[in-house]
Amino acid sequence: MKLRARSIYTAMLALLMMCWGSVAMAEPAQSQDGGVEKLQGEVWQGTRDGKPGEGSLFYRLEFNADNNVEVTKQSGGFNKTETQKWSLNGDSVLIESLNGDEITDFDGASLAFVDSEEIRFSLDGDGFNIHKWYKYRAFAHVLFVLIGLMALNELCRRLKWSNYVLWFALPIVLIPLWSSYEITYWFKWVKLYSVVGAAALFTLIRFTKVGDMKWAKFGAGAFLAINISEAVMQDFSMGNLANVLNAIGGVLSIITLAGWAMIHADKSKQQDMIWPAMTTFWIIAYDVWNIVFVYLNFPGSATAQMMVLIAATLPSLFIKKGTWLQARAFTLAGSFMYYFSCPFMYESNVVPMPRNDELMLAAGAASFIINGIYAYVFFSKKFRQRQAVASA
Repeated sequence: MKLRARSIYTAMLALLMMCWGSVAMAEPAQSQDGGVEKLQGEVWQGTRDGKPGEGSLFYRLEFNADNNVEVTKQSGGFNKTETQKWSLNGDSVLIESLNGDEITDFDGASLAFVDSEEIRFSLDGDGFNIHKWYKYRAFAHVLFVLIGLMALNELCRRLKWSNYVLWFALPIVLIPLWSSYEITYWFKWVKLYSVVGAAALFTLIRFTKVGDMKWAKFGAGAFLAINISEAVMQDFSMGNLANVLNAIGGVLSIITLAGWAMIHADKSKQQDMIWPAMTTFWIIAYDVWNIVFVYLNFPGSATAQMMVLIAATLPSLFIKKGTWLQARAFTLAGSFMYYFSCPFMYESNVVPMPRNDELMLAAGAASFIINGIYAYVFFSKKFRQRQAVASA
């Protein structure tokens, strides 16, 4: 088992280095003309925080011949691609909607080149950055997120001191850096510090006497329930049928959590935090619900967040069972800290997922059905156990 784990860890590090190499190789040289004359044939993408009820907004601009640009806009309940007109005005790009278009976000906006890789959108005091998109670099970044977070999880399992640096020191030291970026959406800040708090608590459960206290075990389970509840509130606030179905799936995921009193630090060298009662079925149902949540609300980060989920699920299924909650906290907190430290890395390397109204509704229905099936299995088992006790 030790040899297998060591081999997996070595392979992960090797792939991580390969990934970094591919990212570096894919990075293009800066053009001398600022990129202004090379828009035709290029793809640019950007994300911005939406207003309440919109979630996060994702834009994709495909500049074509004859001054046509395919403008894609995705948000909570909006999916649209329209052909609009673009032109150059000095060092700025102008995009104008046509009669009857629903995407009018770029009308009257200033799209000024920051450099050959970045355009700054400005309108009425609002602004965000749009990045030139490189297909292979974006896919390499997705792979980097997956492998990097799996490596982070193993680091935290094997090196005790890394937990105190990552979950106690850095979230305070990095506040000035995180505050310097334009991350204003409340949900992202709440998620950041709730998952960092969970990772900090799990560290104490693993390495101190806090792990023997009942309130700490309850707190570990409660952190997960609160984490799901935050997303459920976001889904319900959107009001779309797909979001509501997924929100109900999230509620079912919460009420089927069980066995938190059995959470403990095991006697292994890594002192992993184990939740014996957490089943593989529940984990898969949760993963489906969470992927659907991000897909519906944050289309610009859906692919990367799917990797975050997989980075926690794979180790808990194939490296050490029972450690899913610990891995989920480490990988999710690590991903949020990475995003808050380097938002441009996430925003410039978005790999869009297929998306339309039918797919969104199907995703919401899938989340509802799989969590509904698990809830039926869970409560049926509870009912049979009570009947057996009553008849004994």
